Amino acid sequence: MKIRHILALLFFMFCTTIFAQGRDYINEMEQNDLQIRQKPNTEGLLSDYLHSANIKEDTIFAILYSPAECFRCEAAIPAFYDKLKRNNPNNKLLLITAYGDSKTASWYNSKNNYKADYYIYDTKSVYSNIFSFNSEGMYGLYILKLVPKEGVFVTGGQYTVLGAEFVKQLVLCKKRIAPHMYELDKKDSYKEVSDQIAMINVPMPKWKQTDIEVNTKDGVEISSIYDIPKIENGHLFFNDMLNNGIMLFNKENGLFKFKRLFQADEAEKKKFVSVPDKDFRNLVKQGQVFYIALSANMLDSSHIGISYSLPKILREKVGNEWNFSFYNAPAVLIRDINNYTSGKMISPDFDLEHSKYFYLHFVFDLFNNKLWTGSEKLTWPMDGFEKEDIVGQKDLDPFNGSFYKTFNPIIASFRINDGKCDGHYGKLERIQENSRTGYYYLNNVFAHEGKTFLYGNGYTGKLYVTDSLHLDKYKVYMVFDTDTVPMIAPDSTKFYTHEYGNLYSSYFTKCITTVKMDKRNIYCLVKHGMPRTDNFQKDRYSFVIVNRKNGKTKEYPLPSVAPAEYKCLGYGINAQGKHFNPFMFIKKDGKYIIRMLDI
Repeated sequence: MKIRHILALLFFMFCTTIFAQGRDYINEMEQNDLQIRQKPNTEGLLSDYLHSANIKEDTIFAILYSPAECFRCEAAIPAFYDKLKRNNPNNKLLLITAYGDSKTASWYNSKNNYKADYYIYDTKSVYSNIFSFNSEGMYGLYILKLVPKEGVFVTGGQYTVLGAEFVKQLVLCKKRIAPHMYELDKKDSYKEVSDQIAMINVPMPKWKQTDIEVNTKDGVEISSIYDIPKIENGHLFFNDMLNNGIMLFNKENGLFKFKRLFQADEAEKKKFVSVPDKDFRNLVKQGQVFYIALSANMLDSSHIGISYSLPKILREKVGNEWNFSFYNAPAVLIRDINNYTSGKMISPDFDLEHSKYFYLHFVFDLFNNKLWTGSEKLTWPMDGFEKEDIVGQKDLDPFNGSFYKTFNPIIASFRINDGKCDGHYGKLERIQENSRTGYYYLNNVFAHEGKTFLYGNGYTGKLYVTDSLHLDKYKVYMVFDTDTVPMIAPDSTKFYTHEYGNLYSSYFTKCITTVKMDKRNIYCLVKHGMPRTDNFQKDRYSFVIVNRKNGKTKEYPLPSVAPAEYKCLGYGINAQGKHFNPFMFIKKDGKYIIRMLDI
């Protein structure tokens, strides 16, 4: 559920100094939408943290990132290293890689040729004790300037332009940005979540547990999972983040055996590329071209659909030079799970230049010859939208009560035959209006059965069930109630900032993460934990069954994992014919296991 930070249309511009005159790139970085600060009184912690790298220099430049959380952000690693050395060969770079397995993280850095003078592999997120973020943890990639012996964070953040002038200003910067603790770090958020879970007071059922080993082969490793692991009629599949593709396993002889890693093929990779092959190869070599696998659904008994972000590359001649533009091209790739052949790609036209909406195809459904995706207005909290862009515009300003009286859809449909959008549906709910958080808490869920279609925003607890012909007529099911939740009054001093949304994190600790449906019931997996991020060791889950006839719900808390014994990779719903039950994906003693749960 943790979102990848890829909302901008133009993701990177590795610029020269041609437009550098008069711009304060350090201030732009420090005041960017996503910010980082050193927590007060952590100089000793930071000094100890850096000591393990045996840094000899008085000042070090660093990149802090988590592998595969934002592929396009990672293009900055080789680019910053190169520009840092061009500024002065004696400048040193420390690469801080935050990932639970140092061996896998080292392999990832080596595979991608991420050069640095020093490396730290942070397997326990120690950085979070030192740095404070105005978001729910670390999103994307942060450039830092540090003084190791004194344990001082001089400056840092997410750059606006990664050019020679930015590096020059960074090297010359001496003024330390003041330590600061953002709102989300001022409280034990997971304790609040634990307290709320305890208040639910739903008895734990006696689950029947069956463990099934997940068998890989030589050279194939499982890292971590993006989105939800899924099992349908004996097929286990999920997006492996560091492998950047959909891993498929089939149940055979009591095991889930690895069959295939699905990734974009060569033709699909170049589908939206409009530059000569020579230029394209150079861009690939420079690390500026990315193919990002997102989520997958079984489309029928033999085909899987994979939502993808493919590169759309254009060029324009300005004077005697060619300028390149990089965009995000959405696609759904089709694969046969038996012979692994490629089907016809589905290419929705998101009409980025003219649309009033941003479309989220991280989660999708194919129903009634249409592709269904998430939808949100182009406004806060998306990157690039400042107060002056939206204030006073009732259809764009989520901090204005009038905004919630306008049409605010949460899903959209695109015809498969021509890719055109033919409708927007859904709405923001009362809890979003009362908190003035707009689209900040949005987690789309979809399901369908026969001619019946289901959609909703998992954070609101409401699911809408309709049919293929009358989407304006629906039945609402309430998995949990958010309409009557009392909450703090909006803090106008933090309007239009990323930090504002975090003020309400404790009101959005429940979220429906995935849904299945048959003629009788709706089956939901509900997460109890910090919103907009995942921590499978701390988050709790429950399996909720909703009766479609009377709307009554039955909730069954799932067992938690013992961190000392297991690493939990995720939770999902097993769909076996007409039977639906939850499962856990865990790692124990180096082995991967699917733990089926039945009542």
